[in-house]
Amino acid sequence: MRDWFPVRYEPLPSLDVKVVSPAGVSYRFDSFTPNHRTEMLDLEPGAWTVYNDSVFILCLEANSNSETESSYCLINFLRPSEYYCFDWEGEGEAWKLTGELRPSAQVFDRPSIDADIRVQTRDDLKLTELEYLFCRYMIDAGTSCRHIPEKPFKTPDFIITLSDQTVPVEFKEFSPNPEEQHDEALLRTRGYGEVHCPEVGHRIAKVAGRARPQLRSFFDHNVDGPGILAIYDSTGQGHADPIELAAFFEGQLTVTVSTNDRSITDVYRKEDRRRSPRERNRILSAIAVFHCSPKVGSYFQSELEEFVANLIIYHNPHADHPLSVDVLASFGFPQYVVGPAEPPVVHVLSIPDFLSS
Repeated sequence: MRDWFPVRYEPLPSLDVKVVSPAGVSYRFDSFTPNHRTEMLDLEPGAWTVYNDSVFILCLEANSNSETESSYCLINFLRPSEYYCFDWEGEGEAWKLTGELRPSAQVFDRPSIDADIRVQTRDDLKLTELEYLFCRYMIDAGTSCRHIPEKPFKTPDFIITLSDQTVPVEFKEFSPNPEEQHDEALLRTRGYGEVHCPEVGHRIAKVAGRARPQLRSFFDHNVDGPGILAIYDSTGQGHADPIELAAFFEGQLTVTVSTNDRSITDVYRKEDRRRSPRERNRILSAIAVFHCSPKVGSYFQSELEEFVANLIIYHNPHADHPLSVDVLASFGFPQYVVGPAEPPVVHVLSIPDFLSS
């Protein structure tokens, strides 16, 4: 069965992350695989300190894997040259401290986004706050992102540069529909919402249907090439989750069960041509999911209004103009491809190359 596989990066050497345990023992870690969760130490109750002296943002978590379920708790995102102290009180479970280097992640603070000059710039460009944040993120990532002004014909929202390619990007946001707004109101008043059985991949298919004309118009006035649909899900309903994107690109997940002993005899993806006709989606080289999350996890309290932005790339296996995995790796983006087997390791990301991009 074809499904998502993460693009694997080679480990980055010459890094420096230090962890000081409650007993005062210091541990150093000098090699991490980018965009890959790495187990560091067993967590024990007490005061811990973590120093991130690498050049990338470090995602710090606590993880517990039992026979029945896996749990995790976000502790903090550490900037380069930042340290963080926290008291761990977890008991009764085998919790581990894990670290994940995220080269493409960026930290933003709310005051800078809401500054008068930023608001004026957004208004002048006729961008929403989220579109402006996405553009700022892409510029800082080194993609030379620029907004496309309105024209007499349809246009995508942005143009980015990847290596020597000019790539149009149509940006869409999943906003709560009336049904989701009603559920949210019920959740606030009575503690739970209604029961629904939404069609997997339906919302992303509708958004893609609105994005294709903008990209197609761009290619009609320019040379054919890769095109990206970038999305942000503000509903919290998981419309941009990998399972939704897999249903959109590859079809609904179908399970065949034996009538004799109820055992599973086959699992495969069946394409729903009403929602995911491959011919119509060849114009999409990839779907890029824009994520924004609190810098400090809910387990800990923070007075800083900071959040972390990152972009995850999901490649369309049926695209007419695929994007290069190696080129995107040079920006450090997490990437996923569809296939029956894991993709080869990419090794183009290195500290000197990244810092000079």
